[in-house]
Amino acid sequence: MMLDGKVILVVGGAQGIGRATAKICGARGAKMIIADIDAAAGTQTASEIGSPFIMVNVADETSVQNMISLINQTYGRLDVLVQTAGILSGAFTPLDEFTVETFRAVLDVNITGSFLCVKHCVPLMKKTGGGVIILTSSDAAVSGSPSYAFGTSKGGVSSFAVSLAHMLDQDNIRVNVIAPGNIDTGMKRSMLAIDAERRGANFEQVVKEARLGKPDGVAKVIAWLASDDANYVRGIVNTR
Repeated sequence: MMLDGKVILVVGGAQGIGRATAKICGARGAKMIIADIDAAAGTQTASEIGSPFIMVNVADETSVQNMISLINQTYGRLDVLVQTAGILSGAFTPLDEFTVETFRAVLDVNITGSFLCVKHCVPLMKKTGGGVIILTSSDAAVSGSPSYAFGTSKGGVSSFAVSLAHMLDQDNIRVNVIAPGNIDTGMKRSMLAIDAERRGANFEQVVKEARLGKPDGVAKVIAWLASDDANYVRGIVNTR
């Protein structure tokens, strides 16, 4: 299962699952492009794997358009989009205190950001005969989340991916959505820190109880989905 020669864009590739995915796909022969709003961390990751870095705000359409335009100018193609960029806000906030601004901000990045990335990647994929789109949901989409906005947004990403899979199949574009469980990322640890504080619990004990999986484990699944070996896979792929 190699990825030799495939041009793969990882949006949200600066850290966490995105970073692990970029490193594994790069090691398997892909031409990687790292994109993220965090320029410092993104540049560091890109430097480690020898790939270019593009700063992007997925909630801003012009920013996403500029990213795809640069990829088109540089490579003339895009074989795989891996969209892992996302935010979590409002964890454990009571519903009557949950602001509409927080709710909209999370949906703007997680759902609208996914929509914009796909919208502007698809024409480039069609130009070269197809490709693969991998979006990132969460088990929170079906099991619930301590953030009303995050759980809702991930449910939206899953539904969006299902619609895409149906509509884009005729263009030889395969769409999958991966739904990780408890993974050891900065986002997850931030949420666990809030949980520990509100319960007056020891943070390290809370982390231990969460039994977090490693980003590399999810990244290996994504790398497989990006490969031709996963050509018969459709729909949502759940991981630990």
